[in-house]
Amino acid sequence: MKKLVLALCLAVVATSAMAYGNSNIKVSLWDDIAVAAPNNNIDEVKGLDLGLGSKAEEITGVQYDFIYANATDDVTGVQTSWIYATTPEFKGWQSSLYAKSNEFIGLQSGLVTHNTQTFTGVQWGFVNIANSFEGAQLGFVNYSKDVNGLQFGFVNYAQHIYGIQIGLLNIAKNGWFPAMVLVNGRF
Repeated sequence: MKKLVLALCLAVVATSAMAYGNSNIKVSLWDDIAVAAPNNNIDEVKGLDLGLGSKAEEITGVQYDFIYANATDDVTGVQTSWIYATTPEFKGWQSSLYAKSNEFIGLQSGLVTHNTQTFTGVQWGFVNIANSFEGAQLGFVNYSKDVNGLQFGFVNYAQHIYGIQIGLLNIAKNGWFPAMVLVNGRF
C-alpha cells in the first residue's frame, strides 16, 4: 500500500511539472548515460527523472534514483534516492540516507541530513547538520551554528539560538545556560 501511495504521489508531482510545457521524462542508467523523451534534454528535466544513478543540471518535478541523485544547479519538487542525494539549491522534499544541499526550503529527511548554508523548513533524520537554520530539526543529534526555531532530539547543539531545544543534552552558547538537561533556549 505504501508503494502504491508513493507511486501515485510521484505521478501527480511529475504530471503537474509536465503541465508547464517543455516537459520530458528522463531514464538514466548511470550519471550522464541517459535518454529523455519527447526531447533529448538530459540536463534540464521538467517532469520525471528515473534511474540507478542520475546527474542533471536542473530538475523541476521528481528525481527518483536508486543509488544517487545529483543536480548541479537546483531542484524544485522531489529528489530521492537510497544512498545519496545532493543539490546546491532546493525547494521541496529531499530524501536519502545522506541528503545534502546548500540553500534549502522544505523538508529534508534521511539518516544524515546536511545543509551547508541557509535552511528553512524541517530537517528530519538521525543526524541533522545545518549552518544557518530556521524551522525545526527533529533527530537523535541536531547541530547548527545559528538556530531560529526548534531543535528536538537526544543531543542538540547551537552556537546561537533564538528558540528552544528539547532533549537529554542541550548546548547553546547563548542559551539560558551553556548546557542544560531537557530544555534550553533563548527568546
